[in-house]
Amino acid sequence: MWLVVSDTHDNLVNIRKIVSEAKRRGVTHIFHCGDIISPFALKELLIAEVDFHGVFGNNDGEILLLTQRSSGRVRKGPAEIIVDGHKILLMHEPVALEALLEANVYDFIFYGHTHKLDVRRSTKTILINPGDASGYLADKSTAVFIDPSKKDIEVYEL
Repeated sequence: MWLVVSDTHDNLVNIRKIVSEAKRRGVTHIFHCGDIISPFALKELLIAEVDFHGVFGNNDGEILLLTQRSSGRVRKGPAEIIVDGHKILLMHEPVALEALLEANVYDFIFYGHTHKLDVRRSTKTILINPGDASGYLADKSTAVFIDPSKKDIEVYEL
């Protein structure tokens, strides 16, 4: 099980709810699409025995400490990652989404920034913006859980 989350913006209450649900579901990988903001928020997202992958967002202010505290697992995007044989593109700002979706190069494309939930599928690619986990700019706080083997997607509302 995977967790895709974005735009947590230091909302520790929501981060803790998401992390609790991730633990309950046995998540093995967390993909953060940017705007963690501070190292103290990152600390909450780094769960023992769960692989963390993240990219910087436009509001991440403490780049050096986020890089150090994540052991380089938060990096500049777009970032190509291969996890369990799945080719993933991870980014904050949406760049060339339609072209990437049509190209069918990736199994998954995860992005954030817009604070709007977006789930689409092409022949091969699943594109996901998990929405606004902070709840600061959207009507509801959301994250997405994925069973990568079945390609099942569940939008989780906090």
